[in-house]
Parts: sequence; C-alpha cells; structure tokens
Amino acid sequence: MKPLSDAPPSQATPTATAEPVAQAVPTAIPTNAEVPPLPPKGNNRKKSIAWDHFEKVDIGEGHFKAVCNYCQKTYLADSKGHGTANLLNHMPICVKNPNRKTLKGQQTLAFEPKMDGEEGFQLLLTAFTIEASRKALTEMVIIDELPFRFVEGYGFQRYATTLQPKLQIRDIPSHQTVARDVIDIYGVEREELKGALKGRRVCLTMDTWTSIQNLCYMSLTGHFIDDDWKLHKRILNFCQVEDHKEETIGRKIELCLREWGISGIFTLTVDNASSNGATIKFLENVTKDWEGTVLEHEFLHIRCCAHILNLIVGDGMREIDASIAKVREVVRYVKSSPNRNQTFVGFVERLGIESKSLLCLDVPTR
Repeated sequence: MKPLSDAPPSQATPTATAEPVAQAVPTAIPTNAEVPPLPPKGNNRKKSIAWDHFEKVDIGEGHFKAVCNYCQKTYLADSKGHGTANLLNHMPICVKNPNRKTLKGQQTLAFEPKMDGEEGFQLLLTAFTIEASRKALTEMVIIDELPFRFVEGYGFQRYATTLQPKLQIRDIPSHQTVARDVIDIYGVEREELKGALKGRRVCLTMDTWTSIQNLCYMSLTGHFIDDDWKLHKRILNFCQVEDHKEETIGRKIELCLREWGISGIFTLTVDNASSNGATIKFLENVTKDWEGTVLEHEFLHIRCCAHILNLIVGDGMREIDASIAKVREVVRYVKSSPNRNQTFVGFVERLGIESKSLLCLDVPTR
C-alpha cells in the first residue's frame, strides 16, 4: 500500500489494518490546505443529441420510453438499463425524418451556429455522401460563375480530397457531368419559380441593347412579393432578338409570359424611348383580356427614372462639353503609358495630394 503522508517510505509506519489508515488521513493533509469540493452528481454528463429528435415519456414506476418526433415509434429509455444507441440507429432509417438522406453512412458530430440570433453552437449529426458533395459542387460552379473544366483541375481535386479524405478523385465529376447537373438544377429551380409565380401579379422591367458584334439582346426581369411579404427579383428571360422593333419585342415578352404561366402584369418599366412606348401599346392590346389585368392597363407603362435622370444630366453636360472633352484627353494621355502614369503619381506625391484613387475614364452609358 502506498503511504498517504509525504514522508519517505522508510519513515512511514506500515500497517495491515484499515483502522490505522483511517487515523493517518488527517495527518496526511496540512491543516491550512483547502480541500476542493466534489463535483455535483449528474452534471458531468452531456445530453445526447438523440433527444433532439425523441421525446422522453414517463410510463410510471420509474420507467420511461422514447417517442420519435417524426414517426411516433417508441423505444425503452430507462437511464440505467437502456442507452441511446437504439435511438441514434433509428434516426437515419426513419421514413418520416426530414434529415434522413443526410444521415446515411458513417455519422459524425458537427457544430452549427444557432439560429434566430442566439449565441453559441448546437451539435448535429452529419454524414458525408457523394451525392450531397456533387450537388454542392454544381451549385458552386453556378454561383461563382466558374467554367465547367474547373472541376478537372489538379489543384482543386487535391484540395477537395484533402478537405474530405473520404472523397476520392474518381468521385469528382467531369465537366460533362457538371454541365448535366447544371441543367438538372435549372429544371428544378424553374419549376419552383413557376409555382411561386402562379396566380400572382408581377412587375416587369425590360431592357434591350446591341453588342459590339451588332447583335440585339433583350433582358426581362420579374419582381413579385411572396406570401411572407418578401420582395423577389428573378430574371425571366435573357435572349437574342432579331431587331428592336416594337412588335418583335412585344411578341417576345408575350411568349415569355405565357411560358412562365404569368396571367397578371402589374407594371412594365422600360427606358424612355419611342420604340418602348410602341411595345407597351402592343402588350396592352394582347394582354388586356388576361385574368390579372388591372384597370385595363391604364398604369402599365412606367418610365425608368434612372434613364430619365441620365438624359437630363447628359443634356446639361453638353453646355461644358468642350471642357469635359479636354479632361478626357488628358486622362487618356496619362493612362496610355506606364511611364506617364508613374510620372503622374510622382507629381501627386511631390505636391502632397492625399488621394487613394487614380485617374480613370468615365463610361457615358453608365
């Protein structure tokens, strides 16, 4: 038996009975030492995450059962006789569990920030699946506007396999597969948007322009408010058109609205151009008998305030057009050569001008 005092073993008194040991305990602890309090019983065990999906019900006589929040299946849940392993095994196979697909395979614990502004984190069961990672990869390509061949780069593949060791390089899809997945996501999102637009009045904004290749394009955007009073903006069409004639643009908008199932137009905002006015007249005649028509399209036409303001500013700047042209030529001369630009920066520093922005040419159309 190990001696309880701090004295060397040669000075400790050996004993074989329990009574002298009990008497030696007070002498082994200094009188001025503080004995740490014992931890409270029952508080050192963490609550299992299974109870986020089960409800514990008292069935009497000190026995409990666990009821699934989704399928109402019951398990014995006595704290001493039964653990939570059966509850954790039930979660990924529960048919009515909304997180069932993400719980397949080997499960791990993950920390997720609490919602609704609450501080701290909550524990969740997560499982790695090839399907979920492939969908997230496709969404990344769409959101970040990456080329499809980005997924075939060695650097990205190495980073992905390092981030998730369970992911093999052969599991990363090719650019053809990513292209097909993008089309699939587009189809799903399109159907969801059609359902959201069904039976709603939509405010439209339309713009047309000509590219440097002398090709005509049109963009049509829809604005609507959902059931939760949240404003949404969605691009309904972005396409090439034959010309900018009112009948061509009007027919294109009509076909787009019929394709999306939109039966009610609230307003249509366009630039302050004569061709757009004729397009509005064409749409008024075509859609005046539609179900969602308001006041026979009396207030359908909305002129773009930004375009009108740009025209006003443009007319006002014509009074000093000669001076503006000289300033543009100076800026163009300085920026045409790296040496000139560096010389200009040197003069700025020598004169003590405090400015973080350098020279730039304006864009008249913006």
